[in-house]
Amino acid sequence: MAAQQPQPLWVSPHAGKYPIDTYRHHVNSKFSLDLQDSHDLHRWSVKSPHDFWIDIYKYAGLIPELPSHITRAYDDSVLLSEVPRFFEGIRLNYAENVLEGKDPNAVALIGLREGDGLVGEVLTWRQLSERVRVVRSALLRNGIKEGDRVAALVSTSIWAIVILLATSSIGAIFSSISPDMGVEGCVTRLQQIEPAILFADSHMSHKGKKTPLNDKISAVMQKLPSSTKLFVIPIISGAKSSFRLVDEFLAKASPSDALEYNRVPFSYPLYILYSSGTTGPPKCLVHQHGVIIQLKKVALLHNSLGPKDVVFQYSSTSWVLFNVMNGHLSVGAALVVYDGSPLWPDATAMLKIIEKFKVTYWGTSPRYLLELEASQIVPREKYDLSALTMVTTTGSTLTADQFRWFYKVFPYVHLSSIAGGTDIATSWIASDPSSPIYTGEMQMFALGMDVDVANPLTGESIKHTGEAGELICRTPFPSMPVYFWGDKDNKKYKSSYFERFDHICVWAQHDWISVNPATKGSIIHGRSDGVLNPSGIRFGSAEIYGISEGPAFNTELEDTLCVGRRRKHDKDEVVFLFVKMRNNNNNNNKPLPADLEQRLRNAIRVGLSARHVPKFIIQVPDIPVTINGKKVEIAVKRIISGDKIQISSTVANPKSLDFYAQFAKLEEQPRAKL
Repeated sequence: MAAQQPQPLWVSPHAGKYPIDTYRHHVNSKFSLDLQDSHDLHRWSVKSPHDFWIDIYKYAGLIPELPSHITRAYDDSVLLSEVPRFFEGIRLNYAENVLEGKDPNAVALIGLREGDGLVGEVLTWRQLSERVRVVRSALLRNGIKEGDRVAALVSTSIWAIVILLATSSIGAIFSSISPDMGVEGCVTRLQQIEPAILFADSHMSHKGKKTPLNDKISAVMQKLPSSTKLFVIPIISGAKSSFRLVDEFLAKASPSDALEYNRVPFSYPLYILYSSGTTGPPKCLVHQHGVIIQLKKVALLHNSLGPKDVVFQYSSTSWVLFNVMNGHLSVGAALVVYDGSPLWPDATAMLKIIEKFKVTYWGTSPRYLLELEASQIVPREKYDLSALTMVTTTGSTLTADQFRWFYKVFPYVHLSSIAGGTDIATSWIASDPSSPIYTGEMQMFALGMDVDVANPLTGESIKHTGEAGELICRTPFPSMPVYFWGDKDNKKYKSSYFERFDHICVWAQHDWISVNPATKGSIIHGRSDGVLNPSGIRFGSAEIYGISEGPAFNTELEDTLCVGRRRKHDKDEVVFLFVKMRNNNNNNNKPLPADLEQRLRNAIRVGLSARHVPKFIIQVPDIPVTINGKKVEIAVKRIISGDKIQISSTVANPKSLDFYAQFAKLEEQPRAKL
């Protein structure tokens, strides 16, 4: 495929003057190099991994200092699939690296809850440290020790962050679940890790209302060991509970207990995250204290964050972005933590927060930007967003049309589509403020991440060709999960990432990706196990979404889902495009209006090709998504292919999947060519 050099959509007027440039100059000076741009810097970081990881440890100012005798970041003789340990012999603590060295009088956290207006609870670094000290003391005096699991069924809030930091200061292991997850989802997670203590919010915020969680908490506790202690955090004034309140927990704290940090091995467990697989029980991914090196790297270099910044990353506590957001604290940035919906009472909810608190960095989703675009609100005409310098999106692909729309309404802001995962607690593809923005492309591979595009049959690199292939990583990185909780002999771990190719040892992320050789920008086309392949023509669902969710249709269509069907007796794959109309009132029986279907088919034919046009375009009452808002493609693909599946509790609207079973028997009818 010939490389095309498009015109940049946006170039920063400050290009060449960002922290990533300062770091590149540092590397050039220290290692006698002549790296010209961030892509050169990335190539060096993966070709000289030991130099890079040792240097970034020191450059990011991790505590404690790295001894001068350390010359290797990890053991090269250990296979990638055996999870090489980084910085063996080094003992550190995540919380110490977040809390220490900050201006005690500067703002650390701003806590907001939906329905309570924009009167936030503001904590300085001194106040945050004191809260962590008190909770740490109470944990210790409630018998919590190194290695114990501390779970939190709580919303994104100051409490969530304080519990995480207090837990990690002890060397106990933290795990959080959003209160909007169903009972089964909570139980399948907590039963696996058997927490010694569970904190739970008294209420859940939703559309301006606070719903009591007493029944859910009771149902969950019935399934946990009787030794698990429970404390409820009152979310509304005067909240009552049949369980012990957190004040009783805090009463055990002692003013004589100082805030101390138990330094543990670099690879010691820090927190447990859960896979978002949609067809089975979640895997428990154990991440290490050493993940702090990745979080600081991204915050400092890719996102240019520091004490001057205010970060607003919208996330639930069930999503890895909650953990990444906490990492931004480590560089001194202030954090807005919001318990609520991004679209209540309307699409301006987040804009009001950005204006009020002078947010400089905003993390959101393509889905929210679609809703904002459909609202036809021009943000800069109604709100003072002049402090905003960077917007990142993740969770799904940001389409080319969304890039173009964004720069009509935010002409001065760096927009970056990024990609990472719960599996790695960081980014594969990250931001580069000094490089141009090209329509529809992600900017650069994250420093130190040896990402490649592999031929799906041979595993050979095809990155230079511009063709799409498997996203793989060829060398170790310090945020690989140390193991899966309860995974004997690492069997699930190895099957999850290392069995895609049987003749080479690489991490396979199961994403389908291509790199533009001219711009060096990347496009993720969807999951590689969900790649569409009708008549041997391989393409990703993201290409279809770029049209079906573009400006020509987003006032009519609320959401779409594109998957392939291949039943046991089928000779070829058939592509389905399911569409949910705006204000459809769950009308299951109405076919899609004929004129709309024809416009969709024509738009896909013109925008892509005739071979991309789905065989079936069908109106559905709902599109299944995970609790983090990701489309549930694989489960739908298996259902319409006639498979029986176990639906994971990560699906936010599992009943919606029942509607799709009928399409396993749907046969194509002859139709006139358009």
